[in-house]
Amino acid sequence: MVGKHLPASAVDGYSPPGPLERLLAGAIDAERDPNPGLRLGRELHYTSLHLPGHLMAASATLEQALDAWFRYQELVVPELEFRLSRGEHHCALTVDASDPPDSATDPDGSLDRDDLLVAALVAVGRSLLGGRLPIHRALLRRPVPATPSDHERFFDCPVRFGAARNGIEFSPALLGQPLPGARPRYRRHLEHRAGLLLARRQREGGIVARVRARLRAGLGHGAVTVERVAEDLGMTPRTLQRRLRDEGIQFARLRDQVRMKCACQHLLADGCDMQALALYLGFSDTANFYHAFKRWKGCAPGEYRRRALAS
Repeated sequence: MVGKHLPASAVDGYSPPGPLERLLAGAIDAERDPNPGLRLGRELHYTSLHLPGHLMAASATLEQALDAWFRYQELVVPELEFRLSRGEHHCALTVDASDPPDSATDPDGSLDRDDLLVAALVAVGRSLLGGRLPIHRALLRRPVPATPSDHERFFDCPVRFGAARNGIEFSPALLGQPLPGARPRYRRHLEHRAGLLLARRQREGGIVARVRARLRAGLGHGAVTVERVAEDLGMTPRTLQRRLRDEGIQFARLRDQVRMKCACQHLLADGCDMQALALYLGFSDTANFYHAFKRWKGCAPGEYRRRALAS
């Protein structure tokens, strides 16, 4: 479908939060597959991303497409966190979920999600470029699988298992690669529609968005409890918890998402003080922070920092 665009009205919609998670869960239930995440990720196409995907395809270059994705990915996968790091000799595009499976209680979920995320990056990139996406290395947080040849064959490049983040590394020159489906006028029209959709979504944001904002604002001011957030929002704790359940999430899990994202950002900063970070996040002591972080990421904060800085 590269170079063949749908009418703008046909790509206005966006998926509800978590489409990749439901896709993965359905595949695992449907059949026995040693690498369901890899298989599903490699089948994705820019059209799977609805309006933002078509906006990317109509962009002039891969860099312009990525800029559009960073602005509007909230319309499709708000639970995913993307980051583009630029270096003199290589760039890295990384992606992780803000609320990954607990690697201690759901190890297979973590492996499948890692495979899905990185395979999706490559598959969508190939669809945007009309075929080949030359990358230097694929990065997966998961350990080496029983059949690494499946991954090497799909990615067509060296694969680093046990990486600090999921993603791909590639030449900076790739960002300037022209896209075969570039259509400037169509792109401007889609960007206008995407901006309207994003503004509407933010205006109509449900209780999850409001609680997430209060949790972020509360960091650095002691423990952020459900009672405190409920009071800030003018409702009882029971009402707040019920409304969160109606949107499919619990308060504790939402608080973990906010804390984890903040922790990962701070751990990459120079001179990070673990004790100060633990208190900033609202933990009573460093030990509780270490325990929570290991549950989130499967490793201690210091190990996460060493892996991230090394990669």
